Amino acid sequence: MSEPFPRIVKVYEEKGLIKRPSKLSEEEKERILQKLFAKDPTLFSLSPEVVEKVKNRLGWVDGYRYIEPKVAELKSFAEVVRAKFKQVVWCGMGGSALFPYVLCQMFAPKEGFPNLIVLDTNAPENIEEVEKLNIEDTLFVIASKSGTTIETLAHFKYFWKRAEEALSNPGEHFVALTDPGSPLEALAKELSFLRVFHHPSDIGGRYAALTEVGFLPAALLGLDLDKALHYAKEMYTACEPGIPWGYNLASTLAEYLVEHYIRGEDKLTFIVDPILKPFVLWIEQLIAESLGKDGTGIVPIVGESPGSPTVYATDRAFIYLTLRGRERIYQRLIQDLKEEGFPIKTFILDDRYEVFGEAYRWMLATAISGYLLTVNPFDEPDVVLTKQKTKEFLETFKTTGDFGIEFYLDEATGLGFYYDKTVSIDYPRITALLKKLFSDFAPWIFIGILAYLPIDDEIEDLVRDIRTLIREKKNCATVFGFGPRYLHSTGQLFKGGPPLSRFIILTYRGRRAEQVIPGEGYTFWDQMFAQACGDFRALEERKKPVIMVHLTQNYKEDLKTLYELIKNALSAKSF
Repeated sequence: MSEPFPRIVKVYEEKGLIKRPSKLSEEEKERILQKLFAKDPTLFSLSPEVVEKVKNRLGWVDGYRYIEPKVAELKSFAEVVRAKFKQVVWCGMGGSALFPYVLCQMFAPKEGFPNLIVLDTNAPENIEEVEKLNIEDTLFVIASKSGTTIETLAHFKYFWKRAEEALSNPGEHFVALTDPGSPLEALAKELSFLRVFHHPSDIGGRYAALTEVGFLPAALLGLDLDKALHYAKEMYTACEPGIPWGYNLASTLAEYLVEHYIRGEDKLTFIVDPILKPFVLWIEQLIAESLGKDGTGIVPIVGESPGSPTVYATDRAFIYLTLRGRERIYQRLIQDLKEEGFPIKTFILDDRYEVFGEAYRWMLATAISGYLLTVNPFDEPDVVLTKQKTKEFLETFKTTGDFGIEFYLDEATGLGFYYDKTVSIDYPRITALLKKLFSDFAPWIFIGILAYLPIDDEIEDLVRDIRTLIREKKNCATVFGFGPRYLHSTGQLFKGGPPLSRFIILTYRGRRAEQVIPGEGYTFWDQMFAQACGDFRALEERKKPVIMVHLTQNYKEDLKTLYELIKNALSAKSF
């Protein structure tokens, strides 16, 4: 028998733990900034164990100073690459891929420099897109801080085999970016990679934008690294401890985030100029993975269609991010939201290169927010749960040839569906399941749609339609993530953050028998499906209501069908 949904209660009390910035003395505020810039781990905890871990995660506080002496070397390497390769495939996940993704989406390569493609999925269609490239003029960057990331190693094994078969010198087509001494570094040396770049060991992945993680892809694209450094330096100067709290660009942002969280406005909703949209995916990971734990967290809402004030509940605080000269895109909406009393903090960038400076502002603000909310912004304690569950599903598959998940079939639509401990219905019908998921509902619940589908703009648009429908019918926030990308981004928040959340996991029939990962005995689709099942079980274990919907190979049309099913469920009289 399933357990009932979490009781709908909305309490945002300080409970003697949360430090409300508006009530702190100027001396206390100065102390926070001084300790952070001194890289003092006791700012975040007095536990010897936690202090030791945090001490090895504060290298990013130095901002531009780490990467500045390495810029000439990166420029030189980029010249070597441009002379030999037409495209670079950046294989990584989470913090090792999101800022490179920002850059390749926001900037075109300078003339004569290679295209940059970021591969942060194991969806067969996206793997096939890379397979179609001419491997003779392709460079693969294998980026994994730990050197053990399951998806990234699968990318490496698969494309290394193709390179071995087609090239006499496969190692010359591979570069590694990893921690010193990692298994990936050892492998890269053994196989004579073109180059090994070290990820700084004292900087976590999501705080690594101003390291090789950000500046190596920038160099490969032929971007102006000196200009990028300029903006990073400017922001560092504007955030130093000598700048009073009320004028400091990082602390004022942190105060905005935490004050509105305390007021119950914990759904941090981004309204963004389309050009800057990729940057917000990086911010989303930073906030969600840093602050979403211990049953609490600020929930970043990214990618919703902007709507009139009437579709937003009172749990919203807004960030408006745009480029100068393009403010008019959402000018009317922003004005309407202000008139209705919604909090809005506006950022207007003069140049898209300013994302290098903004990255530093957001990292500092997030770390300060972690201190104020009394959470450790440098760990991700709930991520390991899905990894463990995924491993179990893959072992079951390798042993039995089956994942042990049996979908019910909706004969009218051909869709499969699955539910277990956190959602129960009397008779297995997809209409009844959707009605149940959206029952006993309050506006401050958020709905997550987690799509283990190919990364594709059209899919995101189709899911956005579903998100808009849910928001307008239930007046609640919605989040979206492509799997397994979100597991390395917002997945921590979903399992460890606020309890009032519900999830729909989407999978599809897309297995390609020929895409076997060498040495593993399963395909990319198998790996992705195991991760979907693993996260389903992990969310269940964290008592989050979750269901799975299994689409056919015609998944885009199926998403339109799902829209209609959800529309009918939300229109039922019982709601």
